[in-house]
Amino acid sequence: MAPRIVLIGPMGSGKSTVGEALAEKLAAPFRDTDQMIVDQSGREISDIFIESGEDEFRALEKIILRTALLEDETFLSLGGGACLSLDAQSALRASGAFIVYLKISLSQVSSRVGFNQGRPLLMGNPRAQWQNLMNERAPIYEGLAHYICEVDNKSVDEISSEIEIAYELRGKGESNG
Repeated sequence: MAPRIVLIGPMGSGKSTVGEALAEKLAAPFRDTDQMIVDQSGREISDIFIESGEDEFRALEKIILRTALLEDETFLSLGGGACLSLDAQSALRASGAFIVYLKISLSQVSSRVGFNQGRPLLMGNPRAQWQNLMNERAPIYEGLAHYICEVDNKSVDEISSEIEIAYELRGKGESNG
């Protein structure tokens, strides 16, 4: 077994909030890889980046992802960069989980994220940095996803209901991603 649903996408797309709502709705545990890293390391993600660098953060993230993919029947939210390595992509594909890409536009994410200092990959010009990250990451997100959920102007309930329907249709062999 593996996680039922894995949510991927950029920071600010609502992966944690939607994952919690889905897990509650479908009575299953929820895990967030970023929170798992904080819990295991005892440090905030921004502190890991500043004190130890992105390479150490990605190494921790890889270990956490592997662990999380072995947990049965959970709903899993991944940090924005957790699925970027070929190793992570391979592990995700092999997991058998239903992978959903929460797709959000720059105009919508800016009000959610606020482009503050707590986002180490957005230092400098946050909007340009976010767009650059998305130009690199969107093809990976799209390539991994069984379903792409556009989240702009939708409530958490609308998004979680849409994903629940897509998940149920996949179980019946009617994938529409």
